[in-house]
This record gives sequence, C-alpha cells and structure tokens, in this order.
Amino acid sequence: MTTPNSTYAKPFLTVPEQIRRLRGRGMDCGDDAYAAAVLQRYGYYRLSGYWHLYRDRPAPPAPRFDDEGREIRLDTFVPGTGLAHVVSLYEFDHELRMRLSDILSTIETTFRFFIGHRLGRVDAFAHRHPWALGATRQEDPSAPPEPTTAYREWLEEYDRHEQRARGDFVVHFRQQYGPHLPIWVATEVMSFGVLSSLYDLMLQSDQEILAARFQVRTADGHGDRGALGNWLNNLRNVRNICAHYGRLWNRAFDVIIDAPGQARKDADDLLAPLADGGTSNRLYGVLLVMRHLLLSIAPEKRDVVNLVDFIEGQSRAVGFGMAQLGFPDDWRSSPIWDRAFALDRSPMAAASLLDRAECMTAAETRASLTEAEVIESERTRTPAQAARAKKAAQRSLLRTYLKHDVVIEVELGETKFYPAFQFRDGKIVDALAEINQALARSCGGSDPTDVARALLDWWQTPHQDLPQNADGSDRSPLDLLNSVTEEEFTAAIDEADAMRSFVMPHDLDQGKACE
Repeated sequence: MTTPNSTYAKPFLTVPEQIRRLRGRGMDCGDDAYAAAVLQRYGYYRLSGYWHLYRDRPAPPAPRFDDEGREIRLDTFVPGTGLAHVVSLYEFDHELRMRLSDILSTIETTFRFFIGHRLGRVDAFAHRHPWALGATRQEDPSAPPEPTTAYREWLEEYDRHEQRARGDFVVHFRQQYGPHLPIWVATEVMSFGVLSSLYDLMLQSDQEILAARFQVRTADGHGDRGALGNWLNNLRNVRNICAHYGRLWNRAFDVIIDAPGQARKDADDLLAPLADGGTSNRLYGVLLVMRHLLLSIAPEKRDVVNLVDFIEGQSRAVGFGMAQLGFPDDWRSSPIWDRAFALDRSPMAAASLLDRAECMTAAETRASLTEAEVIESERTRTPAQAARAKKAAQRSLLRTYLKHDVVIEVELGETKFYPAFQFRDGKIVDALAEINQALARSCGGSDPTDVARALLDWWQTPHQDLPQNADGSDRSPLDLLNSVTEEEFTAAIDEADAMRSFVMPHDLDQGKACE
C-alpha cells in the first residue's frame, strides 16, 4: 500500500450534500430532482469550472490577487447565480468542442499530408534518416555526424506509435514490406503532437516553404517557420483539450499563440490581433489561426465563420460576453470574417510546384553557374576580387536567363526558386532554354506561377509520340532530356511535334492543348 503524495483533505460529499453546499453558498439549484440529475450527469468538479466566474470577489481593502498573481475568488456566489445557467454554459461549451474538433480534423489531416509529402520527396523513410531532416550534429570533425538528442527522443516516441498501430493499411504494409512504414503512411499513425514535433525537426528550408504555403510570413515576407511551428503546437493543445472534454469557454490556454513577423510589423494585418496578449492565449486567437489556415486549405469552406456566428448567437441566448473568449470589441470589422473573403491562391500553387521537382534558391542557382564568363580586367585581380567578379558574372547570367524567358522561376514568400533539372555543366541546358522561351512567350501576360506550372506540366508529362522507355512506357520530355544527348533530344521533340501538347495556363482547367 502506498501513501498518496498530497495535502488534499476535503471530505467526500454525496450528491445531496453537494446540492446543500451549493445552496448554502448562494446558488439557485432549482428543485432537488433537477439538481441531482445535473450533478450526476456532468459532475460537481466538471461544472465547477463554469461557475468559478460567478464566485464572489473579496471586498476592498482585501487583496484581489494571491502571491502568485492569481485572482482570489470566495466560496460564495454572486447574487442571481443559478445552476441552470451554469448548465447552459456547459452545454454550449460541449457543442463548441464538437464543432471545433471537426474543423481541427480537417487542418490536422492536411498537415499530415503536406509534411509527409514534403519529406517523401527526399526519401520514403526520411523520418528515419536524421540527415534528411537536418537533425544531426557533429561535435568531433573527424567523426561522422550523429542524430541530435531531440531526434532520438522523437524517434523513440514515434516508434511507440508505429508499434501500436493496427489499421488495415498498416497490417498490409507490414505483411508486404516489413515493420517500418514509409513517411506518407507514418504520418497517418503518429499523433498530432508527434507530427508537430516532426515539423520542428525538418530542415529550415522545408519549414519555410510550408509556412509560406499557408501565408504565415516574417516581417520581410518569407515563410515564418517559427510561427507555424507554434501554431501546430497550439492546435495540438486545443485538440487534446477537446478530446478530453476540457473547457474552452473562458479559458486561458497554456500555449500562447505567436503572431507572425508580418502581423507584428503591420497593425492592419489580418493576423495583427495575435500580437495582443488578450487574444494570443484565448479562443479568439485559435479561431483566427484556424480561419487563416482553412482559407488556404479549403477556401470554399466557411466552417470557422459558421462557428463564430454560433458563438455570437449563443452569447446572447445563454448570456455571456464575447470578451470571455478573447474576442476584441471590433472583431466584426476584420475582413477575415466576411464570408466572401479569400486569400491569394498563388502561394499554395507555387509551393505545390516546389514539391514536384528538386529546386534551388536564387543563391544556389547563381553558385551553380560556374560557366559564367567574367569580364576581363586590365589589372590582375586578387583572389578576393576574382571571387567577387565571378559572383557578379553569375548574377548577370541568371538575370540574362530571366530576361529572355529561358528559365522556369517559382516565387514563394519572397524567395525565388529554380528547378535544378534546367542546369547542367555550370549553365542552362541549351535545348531546354529554347523550348522554355518558346512556350513561355506563347503564354502572353499570364500569371508567372501559372506559366511555371504549365511549363513543368509539359516537361514532366509522358508523351506518347516520344521514344519509349525500355519497358514500353511513355517518356516525358524531361525523361528524354536526361537520357540522350541534346541533339538527339531536339530531333525527337521536333519529330514528335511534342511542343503542340503544351497546355496554355488559361486552358489548364479545361485540359486544352495548343493547336
């Protein structure tokens, strides 16, 4: 027998004793049958979180806060407090939890896909390769890099989830391939908390791409990876509260929401209220984050707006203040709560292009252009001057490529990316450049992201009239480019008249090819 480590000494109370105590402290409990039914259905302790706000405060000059800064509440209730009102608050909160959980499931499912998809592009088992995550350290230069402590702890927790998984699709994978699951299956068996921690382990560049995809931006417009990581942790916390039937009404959450850098910089930003301490740990902040994310995930869905309308209606019907959930006085004036409001779709489209091909940043692309010709100088350059001249030549060469529309460029969150397949031997592939230029210029004034998507589609889509693979399957122009000489490639493209299959950006949705 063990002795509990607790100083708790309050006596057990039967339900009739609980009713008498509440009445003795000033609560209108209605008749005994009603009060007993309510307490047996919901529990005294659970309901206490809803009547806490209606307990008396100390009268001056008595202190209102304890030594730890917590507000002091007396055992007695303010006049007019009724059990029926408390039950109404609880039942509202129950419905709120159910609706919020449903929306959270949509967001959670989306991040399971995008995190798994981003990592799967690198390796099917990227989560088991710390080098693919950037989760390594090298204290001894002569020794190989080792997994970080954070990664080791994460993998230990994930392994427990994987071993417990029993779904049909998991059983199939184990029987067919072995005990370890590929990342796109692994993300389906890990908890939201483990998924959130996996995001924290990802390469900084991958985190920034995910953040930019959802328009979570730093002050200079790049993807705010820290803010997105905080949002995932916050949503994990709220999800767990909902799963365990915890209280959302009048609650200060443990995980404080970070405002993205752009929202902290611009007071007119849609997410600027997150920088307010009265919002960042309350339900309104959570709803603002969910609304923002859902505008990218499923812009046609109005679930969060519907939920906000429900809260506002219940605040009048039940009788509570919107401020108790962190809603600022002017919250209705924000365009984000307009049902017709929409975010720019370009970031989501651009990020999807980065998932389709290995890409380099502008700096990486310039560095790869080793064939860039340096302008001759009458004076002998020092090594530092020669390096600067080389970098200037590389910058100039990339600008020239862009000026002549010969290179595919994808811009996301103020960062420009270039598919790596366009470059070979220190310069652009000449045969590719000619095709890019012809196809891009046929697009007129189309949106640059749409043009990039159309070009990638053409390069990556198998073409039935091109020379086939050894197994008889169709090759894409990119497959062909990577397997033959440039001369052979150009001849095959011309013979198949393959450029006729290019689909203009404005025809992508209709599936029309160039005529």
